[in-house]
Amino acid sequence: MSRKLATTVALLLMGAVSSFAPMTSVPSSSQRIEDRIRPFCSTTIKNSDDDEDSSGMFDGTENMDGNWMKKSTSIDFMPSEMQNSKDDSTYMDVGINGKTFGIGDLSRRMHEALMVVASKQFPSGIPEELGDVYLLYSMDASAKEAVKVAMDSNGYTLNLGDDESMQDEGAWGQIESVTFVDSETGDIIKGEDGSTSYESFTDAIAKGGWEPGDGFSFVVREVPSRKKAMDLEALLRALDPDGTLWDEAKEKGMLLPGDDICSLKDLATDCVQRVNSAPTEAKDEFNVYRGGTSMGYNVIQRSSLLKARRNPDGRENKKTLLHVMDSLANHGCIIVDLTDEGKSPEVAETMSGMWDATESFFKQVIEGDAANTVTAMGPAEGVGSSHAMVGYASFKDGDNQFLETRISRTDGSLLPKETSSVIGDEGAKSMVDAFNIMSEVGKDIVRIATAASSDEAGAFVTVGSVVSQDDDSPSIAGLSFEEATVSGVMDEDTQPSDEDIARASILASEAATLLTEEIMDDGKPLPESANIAHDEGQVSMSPHRICRYSNGQGSKRKAKPSEIFGAHTDTTFVTIVPAAAVSGLEVYDEDSLQWYRPELNARKHAKSVDPKGEMDSKFPWHSRYLVVMPGELLQITSRNNIPASVHRVVAAPEIPRLSAPVLLRARPGTKMDVERYMGSLDKAGSLLLETNDMKMEDIHAALQSTA
Repeated sequence: MSRKLATTVALLLMGAVSSFAPMTSVPSSSQRIEDRIRPFCSTTIKNSDDDEDSSGMFDGTENMDGNWMKKSTSIDFMPSEMQNSKDDSTYMDVGINGKTFGIGDLSRRMHEALMVVASKQFPSGIPEELGDVYLLYSMDASAKEAVKVAMDSNGYTLNLGDDESMQDEGAWGQIESVTFVDSETGDIIKGEDGSTSYESFTDAIAKGGWEPGDGFSFVVREVPSRKKAMDLEALLRALDPDGTLWDEAKEKGMLLPGDDICSLKDLATDCVQRVNSAPTEAKDEFNVYRGGTSMGYNVIQRSSLLKARRNPDGRENKKTLLHVMDSLANHGCIIVDLTDEGKSPEVAETMSGMWDATESFFKQVIEGDAANTVTAMGPAEGVGSSHAMVGYASFKDGDNQFLETRISRTDGSLLPKETSSVIGDEGAKSMVDAFNIMSEVGKDIVRIATAASSDEAGAFVTVGSVVSQDDDSPSIAGLSFEEATVSGVMDEDTQPSDEDIARASILASEAATLLTEEIMDDGKPLPESANIAHDEGQVSMSPHRICRYSNGQGSKRKAKPSEIFGAHTDTTFVTIVPAAAVSGLEVYDEDSLQWYRPELNARKHAKSVDPKGEMDSKFPWHSRYLVVMPGELLQITSRNNIPASVHRVVAAPEIPRLSAPVLLRARPGTKMDVERYMGSLDKAGSLLLETNDMKMEDIHAALQSTA
């Protein structure tokens, strides 16, 4: 299962060179860069106390035959982007032999691809002043890819994150000892100025006359790296060489490394295994992981997610798409600023009203009789699913208290009805308004993620496609795709044009929009114009749950933070958690392999936007932010590119935590129509095919019973 769609999409979209900054953009290519580097012998790692001075690596033929790595002995060079930041890198010096790595050929291909993109950007001719910039990009990017492969072969990985500035020439390491070499023999070649060595790529181009395709060797120092975790599959092979334990695990129905998720049963099993493998210990705010520097940890603005912010032709915005996919696939959540950094404060005021209602309810539970006023938690009538609950419940001696509310489709009111008598009509209205705000954000995120996954799979690509004026079926000269192929109007091997691919991206977004409008349960009735069979209940399947978590009462109060609501995944498209005043939501970060507390990241963003706290008089800082986590249903519609988020709640010893998540689920009485929402069945994996034509409540039930 691929969980790195953001990376794949980035490579597929490498032609998106923006402005005049090719150093932070990547040339277009249909191949992954890693696939273009020929196999090589492993470099040799040297300890930093080796007697041999690597600075003379390319001065003699003896050292030219090998490659090497050693830990840097000093940090004289440090990119400004990494100064004054928490840095867990191991800094390495690396020597690369250009013949071994085929760098000359790689640089030629990179430059050719870049020129194709540039010629489209500058149809009247590429500006002369950009020539050396493109050369520098080709040389630097080729060198960096060679270093990545060298590190990988020795159990390390380049630790640059996704910060664009860290990709620039000179920002990822200190280049020196650049030597031109014959790509076939490895012999040293003099540059145009007669020199055999240059101290930078810029000098190699300006003084030595380097051109794409010319082989070169080099040394790069102070390269940030980190030790790779041992591959789980390799570890299992080492522990179980004859495969006995592997066979026993398969008999028990366990998913093992390398296994695809091919069914709902596999999906449920995978979620349970990931939950069980997550650590249980808890840390306080000062020691817990708060996120890194990659794009996926950044806060995204609410307006960036809107359909109105798509490209004019209807395709999803690339920057937004990559941000959403990186956040969800790699880090398990995305943080949304509802106010666009304070430009739309009225949304935060609505959310603030919801928090007031939540606080009022639990205050009356503790001090009054609210627990007896509201219906005890039980099955919700009128939903159409036995898994839907509504009402109040308390667990763990009062440490976990919940009020499960739902929206009535008939009049938009809040259920259970008695809630209004506790928090007042205005409080109930604020709950409904907040639900509507959160569900719209969730729908936009699901649209983007589903469209990106369908687009990446090529699910709507039809060669020579033209949309008929009469219907939405793709046709060629009035013929269907199959008819056109049989009649010889087109060849099955014909490659899609840029126009075909663009049209497929538009269709993927339109289909994903239909999914969010028809299948996701936002508490509203389907409009009469909806062209699908449906038999929805009168009550929403998506609950708005308000919660109170505490870390023990009185003498039972724990002295340290503890896991108060254990690790789990949700059978939702997305679970939307408003950032709380007291942090405690933790998401298991698939990229860093540790618990990540996104509310602390949101708090940091709030302080950067409003350092003096001038907005605090209008609404609390946290009412501006949502944390959105992918659920099991989004794992299905994203074709397993986005795993359902493993998350939990940790309670601090001092102050109870209030929370108010919305669990955005599927509308009962509707069916999964893969072709309608996600394109060609030929491009659908076995998991999607299993769900095709299933009722959404049956998919929900299958995931519950198997888990």
